[in-house]
Amino acid sequence: MKNITIHNKTLPIPSFFQVLNYGGGAGDKTRELVYAYLSENIPALLNYYYINNEYTHVFQSPYFNNILSFNTIGDALNYVKQQIITKDGSFYKKVDIQPCDFNKKVILLDTGSSNIVKYVAKECNYNIEKFKTKIVEHAINYYNFANRLKFDMVVAFDLGGKYTFKDNEANNLNLQTFYTQLNNAEINHLLLKETIKYLKHNQKFYPYVLATVHGDTPSNYEIYTKEILKLENIFEYNFFGFALGGIASSKNIDSSWYDGIEFSKNKKVKDATLPARAISIVHNIVGNRYIHALGCGGYPNIPLNYYCGASSFDAASPARRVGDGNILSTKYIFSPKIEIPPHAKFSKYFVGGYNSDNSPREENFDYIPLLDVDNNLTLCGCTACNQIKSISDLKTLYSLQANNAEAFYYARQLMNIHAISQHRKLCQIISLYNSMKDFYNSNPNELNYALLSIYNQIMSKKDIC
Repeated sequence: MKNITIHNKTLPIPSFFQVLNYGGGAGDKTRELVYAYLSENIPALLNYYYINNEYTHVFQSPYFNNILSFNTIGDALNYVKQQIITKDGSFYKKVDIQPCDFNKKVILLDTGSSNIVKYVAKECNYNIEKFKTKIVEHAINYYNFANRLKFDMVVAFDLGGKYTFKDNEANNLNLQTFYTQLNNAEINHLLLKETIKYLKHNQKFYPYVLATVHGDTPSNYEIYTKEILKLENIFEYNFFGFALGGIASSKNIDSSWYDGIEFSKNKKVKDATLPARAISIVHNIVGNRYIHALGCGGYPNIPLNYYCGASSFDAASPARRVGDGNILSTKYIFSPKIEIPPHAKFSKYFVGGYNSDNSPREENFDYIPLLDVDNNLTLCGCTACNQIKSISDLKTLYSLQANNAEAFYYARQLMNIHAISQHRKLCQIISLYNSMKDFYNSNPNELNYALLSIYNQIMSKKDIC
């Protein structure tokens, strides 16, 4: 595995970033910090909107009210974790919680800009011209925040993508009208230019900066990437690398991304095609510079991402699949299926992947309801699996919700970290091979064969490498 050094910290290439969204929800989001010692050597991505309490939101934590008083973001997270344990008591009391120094993690800051856009739009009374001025001010505040807290890396401020509407946004006619009038390409270009001006003026800016790339078609993605390089030349400033946005979801995507690609019946492979092609386009233009694929670290994506040129990626899917479970399901985790009501939804457990000794698992990759996981399934040997003796132990913890909610949350965090560890393990495995073909030849299965087919088709296209 290749490594790079960022502020005296080692970042393997490729790397999977764990999404730590404390402040973006309750329950599991809080416990992610408590049990972070189980994933201490895995880099993390934080969301600016959730941890900067200047933006009022539902789950904001009072422990971040004075966040700028800390020397580093690691110090701030160390403090918050301690408050969660000592003041809130939000941990499983039968577990000896180990220390975790967040300063040892490589931490990447992303904006959560889709939430910020709606905040600023309302602040400007949905006036487009006022918005252009205000959004630049918020971008500068974002960079000052990242620099003050010494984040290791930061994604350049942009408008982001909008895949879902929440908080009654769909019924906000002013906001919906504003979105239709917003020229994202124009404002993202403005933000990019103002970012370079800021960085040129602040030569000692601490975080490594990733320029964001956008485009609704492959040709526009190429044009946008070249525009970044053009601005670098004009201002004589080079970003550390690039963060690819707008490719984490295939919803409402332009069909040209799939031109000339023949798919197998495996839906997971089709979902992995969009980010892989975007990565290839950018890599073909920028060469071996650092590329992070935002939100594109789903397990099947990882080999395609890496061999198409990505250095790192993140995904919230491990935490989301754990969140698929509801409290009702805890009462039926040991029940026959015939007795389970249809509205009981179980948290999902990651199966497949690799054992801690790098040997492949027998199961095909999937997230399956915890109810359906064999009690005798051999554990993989990751840090989370080492906390229990069997799947039956995990189910028992899950079942205790009614009498001990912290046991339930602990079970879900073990599932979350197990999945995250599998993503990291796959990164380690693929780094051992020089090509997608070599990886497949040593790790033949249906999924990898389908991924190899897509990879070969992407590489054969004339508009990319």
